[in-house]
Amino acid sequence: MSRWPSQKEKTVRAFQAFLNVMDTADWFKNELRGPLESFDLTMPGFRVLEMLYREGALTVPDVARRRLCTRQNIYFVLEELEKRGWVRQMVVKVPAAAIKESRISKLRRGIQRDGPRVAVVGLTKRGKEFVGNVLPRHVKVVKALMRALDGREQESLSEMCEKLREGDVVKFLREMRMMDEEEEAAELADRVTAELGRHISRTRMRR
Repeated sequence: MSRWPSQKEKTVRAFQAFLNVMDTADWFKNELRGPLESFDLTMPGFRVLEMLYREGALTVPDVARRRLCTRQNIYFVLEELEKRGWVRQMVVKVPAAAIKESRISKLRRGIQRDGPRVAVVGLTKRGKEFVGNVLPRHVKVVKALMRALDGREQESLSEMCEKLREGDVVKFLREMRMMDEEEEAAELADRVTAELGRHISRTRMRR
């Protein structure tokens, strides 16, 4: 007869799944590193080129946010790509945000407001030609590696990865609260056990 897994078993199961995800990501990177290095290209650099190729020019903060890295790190990646002539950065002025006239002082009403300046990065003609040449080869290798899964499994994998990234706030908070309660229960059990031990010792001494 099956039974519900204990909290410890759930923890081990979750951590094992986490390790499998991380190991698989490392394995993928290692398998794809060779083909990219033949073009003197790193994985972070390729991911930026591929994103700009699909979506067009983006602001630098947007690139950093989508690649889940700091602006300092993304500037380093962009600098290397710019040296190769694949991308170009420029500073542009964006329109000022719309504000209700009632919230503008009377002295400044009717005066055109300047919008902020932001750094934008996009592919050069050389960059587009390069990605157009490299991307099909890269995709072919990825497809070959993914053949270990059938079509339905690939779709399920994509759905699970998206679900994992989106997360579940309610379940996360519930789990964190449960961890706190388990720690408190364990601490209480230790105190009770220690007090019981002291009580037994005092009883024996009286005898």
